Amino acid sequence: MSKADNNPTEQSPMHRVMGNFGFLVKGRGVAAVMLFAVATLMARSLGPIEFGMVVLFQTYALLIRGLVNFQVFDAIVRYGVPAHDNQDTSLLKQIIYVCWRVDLIASIVSTTIAVLLAPLIGPYLDMDSKHVFLLTAYSFVLIASTGNGTARGVLRLFDKFGIIGKQMTIGPAVRFLGVVIAWWFDAPLSVFVAILAFGSVCEDLYLNWYGWREYKQGIAMKSGCTGDSEETSEHNRQQNRMNNHKQAKLSNFPKMRHFLWVSYWQSNIDLIPKHLSIILAGSLLGSAAAGLLRLARQFSSLLSNPAVLIRQVVFLDLTRSWQQGSNAFKVITYRTALLGGAFGLLFVAASYFFGAALLSTLVSDAFIAAAPVLTLLLLAATFDLVASPLRSACYAIGRASTVLRLYIFSALIYLTTFVLFSTYLGLIGAGIAACAAAVLPPVAMFFIVKKTKNSVSVEDII
Repeated sequence: MSKADNNPTEQSPMHRVMGNFGFLVKGRGVAAVMLFAVATLMARSLGPIEFGMVVLFQTYALLIRGLVNFQVFDAIVRYGVPAHDNQDTSLLKQIIYVCWRVDLIASIVSTTIAVLLAPLIGPYLDMDSKHVFLLTAYSFVLIASTGNGTARGVLRLFDKFGIIGKQMTIGPAVRFLGVVIAWWFDAPLSVFVAILAFGSVCEDLYLNWYGWREYKQGIAMKSGCTGDSEETSEHNRQQNRMNNHKQAKLSNFPKMRHFLWVSYWQSNIDLIPKHLSIILAGSLLGSAAAGLLRLARQFSSLLSNPAVLIRQVVFLDLTRSWQQGSNAFKVITYRTALLGGAFGLLFVAASYFFGAALLSTLVSDAFIAAAPVLTLLLLAATFDLVASPLRSACYAIGRASTVLRLYIFSALIYLTTFVLFSTYLGLIGAGIAACAAAVLPPVAMFFIVKKTKNSVSVEDII
């Protein structure tokens, strides 16, 4: 482990946040370009209807995995930071092992559910027997995600964001190369589905390998080391009863268990605009509309993906700053929110003026109908960018339950307006619903953070 890792406070918190964010943005930026190319090539090769089917395959698998996905990486950061900073290796190993076990069970359950429900869900989405078979086969990729959350949490805990950034490019690179070949040879739908599945497995295995390598180097191998002082020896003797981390149970960590449940329901709420909306669009408006919405969301991921990255990066430093009582807590939160909002509005303006021409040039005229909803989705993603550091700040101060209730209310607004506006206005209703639901969280969380005891001046933010 590097010196910076051992002494995380040596760097300015904001400087460290921006550095780690840079690692992830580079990886996500390269990935976004390749995924965009993958989407456009598949859309050109398959057409709106079959492309919509591929979208439904991916969305179905991601939705099922998300519904049985506990955010163990956040728990590792939230409860691992104090143990790591206090050099309590025994406690840290127990936390990681408990989270890995939760991760394992979630992967097995999600794979089983996805495979068993595919023959039932497929016909509901207007899939024939061939499509149902492909949907069932694609569902098996979920088993490869076993341990991903734990591995990601370990890498974040040890500031290995560079590895996470590289991992983000693995799957898209494999998919891009495969789709280019399939497009060149005018391959059928099944080949494209197989390529997407293989890319997903590759990125999962890469993340797991590096995550567990870091665990062995940074934690497991250090657990047997003892200091020379009598104080250290006494401490180690007192910890001998706990050193067998495989005996640890989730019930031993009631606060972490509560946090996992809260973050679990929060992740399910997050799935509604990301994946459930596409399923609803396919049901209400047809597979072609689902394909258009998926393509628009692919473009809007230029902002929605950075929103997720911001949460991943700032949570580590916000947790540490809050526990230390540092003024950097609010500086990081507010400054990152302002930068995210300004960045997002640039994309909204570009989409408003050039969105239709971009879709026509890069895809085809058949996808121009997605231009208005693209602009609205980018606006909603801008609100999410602003909300990301505020949400991490609320998690760091122990207000995760409040945030969950807030997002439940936001999700109800989204579902209601989505069905209502999509039924009467068509696809653009999805964009209106996204904006209507996205405004509330950042405003409410700003006031939650503002009421905390730490204070910060305008000069510190600007």
